[in-house]
Amino acid sequence: MMFIAAYRIAWKDMMGDFRRRATLSSMLFFAVAVLVIFQAAFDPDRAEARRLLPGLLWVTILFTSLVGLGRVFQAEEEDGAFEGLLLAPAPRGVIFLGKWLGNLVLTLIVEAGLLPLAFILFNVEAWDAFFPLLGILVLGTLGLTALGVLLAVMTQAARSRETLLALLLLPLVAPLLIAGVQAASALLQGGEIGDWLRLMVIFDIVYLALAPWAFGWLVEE
Repeated sequence: MMFIAAYRIAWKDMMGDFRRRATLSSMLFFAVAVLVIFQAAFDPDRAEARRLLPGLLWVTILFTSLVGLGRVFQAEEEDGAFEGLLLAPAPRGVIFLGKWLGNLVLTLIVEAGLLPLAFILFNVEAWDAFFPLLGILVLGTLGLTALGVLLAVMTQAARSRETLLALLLLPLVAPLLIAGVQAASALLQGGEIGDWLRLMVIFDIVYLALAPWAFGWLVEE
Protein backbone atom coordinates (compact mmCIF):
# COMPACT_ATOMS: atom_id res chain seq x y z
CA MET A 1 0.00 0.00 0.00
CA MET A 2 2.81 2.41 0.78
CA PHE A 3 4.37 1.95 -2.65
CA ILE A 4 0.96 2.44 -4.27
CA ALA A 5 0.50 5.72 -2.40
CA ALA A 6 3.97 6.91 -3.45
CA TYR A 7 3.23 5.92 -7.05
CA ARG A 8 -0.05 7.87 -7.02
CA ILE A 9 1.64 11.00 -5.70
CA ALA A 10 4.36 10.72 -8.35
CA TRP A 11 1.79 10.07 -11.08
CA LYS A 12 -0.26 13.10 -9.98
CA ASP A 13 2.79 15.35 -10.16
CA MET A 14 3.91 14.07 -13.56
CA MET A 15 0.47 14.22 -15.17
CA GLY A 16 -0.10 17.69 -13.73
CA ASP A 17 3.19 18.86 -15.19
CA PHE A 18 2.50 17.29 -18.58
CA ARG A 19 -0.86 19.08 -18.70
CA ARG A 20 0.62 22.45 -17.69
CA ARG A 21 3.82 21.92 -19.72
CA ALA A 22 5.64 23.81 -17.02
CA THR A 23 8.49 22.05 -15.25
CA LEU A 24 9.64 19.60 -17.93
CA SER A 25 9.63 22.15 -20.75
CA SER A 26 11.49 24.67 -18.57
CA MET A 27 14.11 22.08 -17.67
CA LEU A 28 14.56 21.00 -21.30
CA PHE A 29 14.93 24.55 -22.62
CA PHE A 30 17.32 25.46 -19.81
CA ALA A 31 19.49 22.37 -20.40
CA VAL A 32 19.69 22.99 -24.15
CA ALA A 33 20.53 26.67 -23.60
CA VAL A 34 23.32 25.85 -21.15
CA LEU A 35 24.89 23.27 -23.49
CA VAL A 36 24.72 25.61 -26.48
CA ILE A 37 26.35 28.40 -24.45
CA PHE A 38 29.10 26.07 -23.25
CA GLN A 39 29.76 24.90 -26.81
CA ALA A 40 29.91 28.45 -28.12
CA ALA A 41 32.16 29.58 -25.28
CA PHE A 42 34.72 26.74 -25.42
CA ASP A 43 34.40 25.48 -29.03
CA PRO A 44 36.74 22.58 -28.15
CA ASP A 45 38.36 20.15 -30.55
CA ARG A 46 37.49 16.45 -30.23
CA ALA A 47 40.15 15.56 -27.69
CA GLU A 48 39.41 18.55 -25.50
CA ALA A 49 35.65 18.01 -25.80
CA ARG A 50 36.03 14.43 -24.56
CA ARG A 51 37.92 15.75 -21.54
CA LEU A 52 35.51 18.60 -20.78
CA LEU A 53 32.25 16.76 -21.43
CA PRO A 54 31.84 15.05 -17.99
CA GLY A 55 32.13 18.30 -16.07
CA LEU A 56 29.90 20.20 -18.48
CA LEU A 57 27.26 17.48 -18.33
CA TRP A 58 27.13 17.47 -14.54
CA VAL A 59 27.06 21.26 -14.30
CA THR A 60 24.17 21.31 -16.75
CA ILE A 61 22.32 18.57 -14.87
CA LEU A 62 22.86 20.28 -11.52
CA PHE A 63 21.47 23.64 -12.58
CA THR A 64 18.70 22.07 -14.65
CA SER A 65 17.64 19.99 -11.65
CA LEU A 66 17.39 23.20 -9.59
CA VAL A 67 14.71 24.38 -12.01
CA GLY A 68 12.65 21.25 -11.34
CA LEU A 69 13.33 21.13 -7.61
CA GLY A 70 12.12 24.69 -7.19
CA ARG A 71 8.70 23.54 -8.42
CA VAL A 72 8.32 20.24 -6.56
CA PHE A 73 5.65 21.64 -4.25
CA GLN A 74 4.32 24.29 -6.64
CA ALA A 75 0.97 22.60 -7.29
CA GLU A 76 0.23 22.23 -3.58
CA GLU A 77 1.20 25.85 -2.91
CA GLU A 78 -0.98 27.20 -5.73
CA ASP A 79 -4.00 25.19 -4.57
CA GLY A 80 -3.30 25.56 -0.86
CA ALA A 81 -3.26 21.78 -0.69
CA PHE A 82 -0.01 21.06 1.12
CA GLU A 83 -1.72 20.67 4.48
CA GLY A 84 -4.22 18.34 2.84
CA LEU A 85 -1.39 16.27 1.46
CA LEU A 86 0.07 15.93 4.95
CA LEU A 87 -3.35 14.81 6.25
CA ALA A 88 -3.37 11.87 3.84
CA PRO A 89 -3.39 8.49 5.64
CA ALA A 90 0.18 7.71 4.64
CA PRO A 91 3.54 7.97 6.41
CA ARG A 92 5.48 11.15 5.77
CA GLY A 93 8.23 9.09 4.15
CA VAL A 94 5.76 7.87 1.54
CA ILE A 95 4.90 11.47 0.62
CA PHE A 96 8.62 12.14 0.21
CA LEU A 97 9.04 9.05 -1.99
CA GLY A 98 6.16 10.12 -4.22
CA LYS A 99 7.54 13.63 -4.64
CA TRP A 100 11.03 12.27 -5.22
CA LEU A 101 9.90 9.74 -7.84
CA GLY A 102 7.97 12.39 -9.76
CA ASN A 103 10.96 14.75 -9.83
CA LEU A 104 13.35 11.89 -10.61
CA VAL A 105 11.39 10.80 -13.68
CA LEU A 106 11.27 14.34 -15.08
CA THR A 107 15.00 14.78 -14.52
CA LEU A 108 15.80 11.44 -16.18
CA ILE A 109 13.70 12.38 -19.21
CA VAL A 110 15.79 15.54 -19.57
CA GLU A 111 19.03 13.58 -19.19
CA ALA A 112 17.97 11.04 -21.84
CA GLY A 113 17.68 13.88 -24.35
CA LEU A 114 20.61 15.86 -23.01
CA LEU A 115 23.29 13.21 -23.48
CA PRO A 116 22.92 12.60 -27.25
CA LEU A 117 22.59 16.35 -27.79
CA ALA A 118 25.88 16.87 -25.93
CA PHE A 119 27.59 14.25 -28.08
CA ILE A 120 26.38 15.99 -31.23
CA LEU A 121 27.13 19.57 -30.14
CA PHE A 122 30.63 18.76 -28.90
CA ASN A 123 31.34 16.28 -31.70
CA VAL A 124 32.29 13.54 -29.23
CA GLU A 125 32.62 10.09 -30.79
CA ALA A 126 31.69 8.02 -27.74
CA TRP A 127 28.44 6.38 -28.75
CA ASP A 128 29.74 3.02 -27.60
CA ALA A 129 29.87 4.48 -24.07
CA PHE A 130 26.42 6.04 -24.31
CA PHE A 131 24.53 3.64 -22.05
CA PRO A 132 27.30 3.26 -19.43
CA LEU A 133 27.57 7.05 -19.28
CA LEU A 134 23.79 7.37 -19.00
CA GLY A 135 23.92 4.84 -16.15
CA ILE A 136 26.45 7.03 -14.31
CA LEU A 137 24.16 10.04 -14.75
CA VAL A 138 21.19 8.07 -13.42
CA LEU A 139 23.20 6.87 -10.42
CA GLY A 140 24.18 10.40 -9.51
CA THR A 141 20.69 11.74 -10.14
CA LEU A 142 19.20 9.38 -7.54
CA GLY A 143 21.05 11.09 -4.71
CA LEU A 144 20.89 14.57 -6.22
CA THR A 145 17.10 14.57 -6.48
CA ALA A 146 16.62 12.90 -3.09
CA LEU A 147 18.62 15.58 -1.34
CA GLY A 148 17.05 18.27 -3.51
CA VAL A 149 13.45 17.32 -2.65
CA LEU A 150 14.33 17.32 1.04
CA LEU A 151 15.82 20.81 0.79
CA ALA A 152 12.91 21.97 -1.36
CA VAL A 153 10.43 21.31 1.45
CA MET A 154 12.79 22.99 3.89
CA THR A 155 12.93 26.19 1.81
CA GLN A 156 9.41 26.31 0.38
CA ALA A 157 8.24 28.99 2.81
CA ALA A 158 11.30 31.20 2.31
CA ARG A 159 10.98 34.44 0.36
CA SER A 160 14.00 33.72 -1.85
CA ARG A 161 13.55 29.97 -1.88
CA GLU A 162 15.28 29.32 -5.23
CA THR A 163 18.42 31.11 -4.06
CA LEU A 164 18.34 29.45 -0.66
CA LEU A 165 17.76 26.03 -2.23
CA ALA A 166 20.83 26.45 -4.43
CA LEU A 167 22.99 27.68 -1.55
CA LEU A 168 22.05 24.66 0.57
CA LEU A 169 22.17 22.03 -2.17
CA LEU A 170 25.47 22.88 -3.86
CA PRO A 171 27.85 22.20 -0.95
CA LEU A 172 25.93 19.15 0.30
CA VAL A 173 25.76 17.43 -3.07
CA ALA A 174 29.31 18.40 -4.16
CA PRO A 175 30.96 15.07 -3.11
CA LEU A 176 28.44 13.08 -5.13
CA LEU A 177 28.91 15.31 -8.17
CA ILE A 178 32.70 15.10 -7.93
CA ALA A 179 32.45 11.31 -7.90
CA GLY A 180 30.07 11.47 -10.88
CA VAL A 181 32.43 13.70 -12.87
CA GLN A 182 35.40 11.44 -12.11
CA ALA A 183 33.46 8.29 -13.03
CA ALA A 184 32.27 9.78 -16.33
CA SER A 185 35.75 11.09 -17.11
CA ALA A 186 37.36 7.72 -16.37
CA LEU A 187 34.79 6.01 -18.60
CA LEU A 188 35.48 8.30 -21.56
CA GLN A 189 39.25 8.17 -21.04
CA GLY A 190 39.38 4.39 -20.63
CA GLY A 191 40.24 4.46 -16.91
CA GLU A 192 38.98 2.50 -13.91
CA ILE A 193 35.55 3.61 -12.69
CA GLY A 194 34.84 1.02 -9.99
CA ASP A 195 35.96 3.09 -6.98
CA TRP A 196 34.03 6.14 -8.12
CA LEU A 197 30.87 4.11 -8.71
CA ARG A 198 31.10 2.60 -5.24
CA LEU A 199 31.49 6.09 -3.77
CA MET A 200 28.40 7.27 -5.67
CA VAL A 201 26.41 4.28 -4.39
CA ILE A 202 27.43 5.10 -0.81
CA PHE A 203 26.24 8.70 -1.16
CA ASP A 204 22.98 7.55 -2.77
CA ILE A 205 22.31 5.14 0.09
CA VAL A 206 23.02 7.80 2.71
CA TYR A 207 20.80 10.41 1.04
CA LEU A 208 17.95 7.99 0.34
CA ALA A 209 18.07 6.52 3.85
CA LEU A 210 18.10 9.83 5.69
CA ALA A 211 15.91 11.98 3.45
CA PRO A 212 12.50 10.30 4.15
CA TRP A 213 13.10 10.45 7.91
CA ALA A 214 14.28 14.07 7.75
CA PHE A 215 11.30 14.98 5.54
CA GLY A 216 8.88 13.70 8.17
CA TRP A 217 10.67 15.66 10.87
CA LEU A 218 10.66 18.88 8.83
CA VAL A 219 6.98 18.86 7.92
CA GLU A 220 6.00 18.21 11.54
CA GLU A 221 7.81 21.35 12.68
